Amino acid sequence: MIKLNLGASPIWEGEGWHILDHKLTKTEGFKVAGDASEISLPDNSTDIVFCSHIFEHIPHTQLPMVLSEINRILKPGGILRILTPDLEKITKAYVYGDKDFFTEAKLEDESLRTDLGYGGMLMNFIVSPGQDTALFDRGLNDFIAGYAHLYSYDYSMLEIMMTKLGFKTRKASFCDSEIEEMNVPLHVKGLQPKWQNLNQEFYEKNNLRHTLVNGKYEINFKVCGFDRDPLTSLIIEAKKEVYFDKDYAHKLFNLSQENYNRYSYSLLNDNKFSEKIKKKGFKIKTV
Repeated sequence: MIKLNLGASPIWEGEGWHILDHKLTKTEGFKVAGDASEISLPDNSTDIVFCSHIFEHIPHTQLPMVLSEINRILKPGGILRILTPDLEKITKAYVYGDKDFFTEAKLEDESLRTDLGYGGMLMNFIVSPGQDTALFDRGLNDFIAGYAHLYSYDYSMLEIMMTKLGFKTRKASFCDSEIEEMNVPLHVKGLQPKWQNLNQEFYEKNNLRHTLVNGKYEINFKVCGFDRDPLTSLIIEAKKEVYFDKDYAHKLFNLSQENYNRYSYSLLNDNKFSEKIKKKGFKIKTV
């Protein structure tokens, strides 16, 4: 049986689980090389894929192909469980000025910005600073910023996309997986297997270190378990029914006349821009 935690934190451990690590050049043992769009596992080889708070980091034009890739490695009937910020829940809290919600959300994720009120907190769920994606000007000369979150979804958005790409989905609740093992929440290894907000107050109380130093985290503990952030997370559990390849996924969602996504590739029609990409050695994904 192959169980894959796709995009697991470097400090996450799970007995019998494979972990995808984009820094690896080849798959060895339980370490899987590649990234979410190119997973070095065979077709129909994987029983379970768990993906916690990864989708919001993926450019929205790439997510259909990522879903196709996950579908490819899953066995028929295989399970995909996803957690991502819940756009509907968070925007409702914003519209209604729900102070209690945002107070709790800050405890759940202490990196949320607070200098621009609830609007700033809302947008931090959708677009946030980080090191996953770099933004440059169109001249490819000036660095603008690094980003973590790039997009956000509600259940309807992902259900439509996933259904069209061969999954049968259900909106799940916290720790309600049909896979018994995955009903244990994310927690610090060695502590009680229950969800607690992993913030500085918690770390200090338990003599744990989780500190950002010069752009890197210093951490003296491991975590295990699965679901996290019950207040703000959208949780979906899906089964593979049929496979659709990446080319189909790209055409269906990025080149549709109903979707402005196709404009995302319009710069490639500029010969000067295309030449700069080639000279700088950048890889162009599906267009």
